[in-house]
Amino acid sequence: MNKLFYIIYNSYYKNGAFKDDIPSLTVGGIFVVFFYSVFKFFLILIEWFNPIYSTMKLGKTFVYISIGLYGILVYFLFYHKRRYRFIYERYKNDKFLNSKLAKRIGFFFVILMILSPIMIVAVKTKITYGWWIKIK
Repeated sequence: MNKLFYIIYNSYYKNGAFKDDIPSLTVGGIFVVFFYSVFKFFLILIEWFNPIYSTMKLGKTFVYISIGLYGILVYFLFYHKRRYRFIYERYKNDKFLNSKLAKRIGFFFVILMILSPIMIVAVKTKITYGWWIKIK
């Protein structure tokens, strides 16, 4: 997880040459959405394989609380005692993590995980009803 954080963080930090942005805040937001998307993906899978959970709907309060909890998780994983600086210093000389290939792989993985709830719902709808997601 630290290596993935480094890849995303360094893409925004640009070795200290960032402009008009707060890289640590931007990457923190990305990881909050990342963790929430993974959580939502597993909730959809559980609902799919155990239909009794399909009657349970998540309220806005639960969603806000879970996003807050993921914010706290991201804080303690990457920001408590300026840990993001430690991660940056540890990996800044790693040739692979600074390569374009690692950057593409890292962003692909993060984007894939963020979009995974949408993709699993589309697959579930196709299997269940025979069509992809309908837009009215």
